[in-house]
Amino acid sequence: MKSKQNAESGTVERNLSKNEARIILDLEWRGQGTVTLADLRDILGASDSYVRYLAHRLVKKGWLERLRPGLYQLVPASRGREGIADSNPLAAGAVLVEPYFFSFGTACTYHGLTEQVFAEVYIACQEWRHPEIIRGKRYFYVNVPPARYFGFKEVSVLGHPVRMATLDRALLDAIDRPRFAGGIGEVSRIVSRSIVKLSWDALVASASRYGSSALVQRLGYFLDLHHAEVPEAARAALVSMVRPGSKIQLGSRRRWGTSGKLVRPWNVTLNVPLEVLLSNVERRRRVFVRPRNDSR
Repeated sequence: MKSKQNAESGTVERNLSKNEARIILDLEWRGQGTVTLADLRDILGASDSYVRYLAHRLVKKGWLERLRPGLYQLVPASRGREGIADSNPLAAGAVLVEPYFFSFGTACTYHGLTEQVFAEVYIACQEWRHPEIIRGKRYFYVNVPPARYFGFKEVSVLGHPVRMATLDRALLDAIDRPRFAGGIGEVSRIVSRSIVKLSWDALVASASRYGSSALVQRLGYFLDLHHAEVPEAARAALVSMVRPGSKIQLGSRRRWGTSGKLVRPWNVTLNVPLEVLLSNVERRRRVFVRPRNDSR
């Protein structure tokens, strides 16, 4: 059956041929939100050229939305005769790579740790992939080693189940790779906002499993900078994770240089100006900030 043009809106009503209906009914019956050309071949037992033709027709009629070559998202019957596509960027991101979870700036936004609006979606995965733009949104794929593939759970975002980093994992990822969380200044503010929400036991456990002395050193510095009331047991555990003799710069050496005050016990060289690390409110509140220093 040919599609009909809506005279008022100029849109195409979503009529289906027999084989097109077979595909859509099969996907809806199975609750399958995405489909590949290989899936279409399995459903119809047809040739590559024919399933490509059908996929093109279903995109044109508004039943499928093309995410990337060979990958499509179903626009179900519940979205009406004109097929209004889902605009949730996380729903699309959840089908782009497997396994995955959202982290960095995306997860920090979800947990209310940042007020910055990110134009990108950050996906932690176990592949090296170039960024890609889908529906006008840029998706960044951040390779995570298998040993660090932990610290996420399934949550619902605008009605879609997606895998999201836990609060403590999102915080650690932001500290580990600030460029995916708005930069070192925004990361400092993320730590500040996280303090009242953190489970110290969960944070210590995740930091231990992360296995990075540099990460713990920066975390410890930020906690002291913002006067976090860290339980003594948790603080001692974090200090014990610092590799003996390890001295690091707080920020990127390329961006901020290598000189600055050495802050103990974290052995962090403060090479980033305090005005970058503190919010406007914090800067007005104190003329000078001295992070907690355990040296004697």
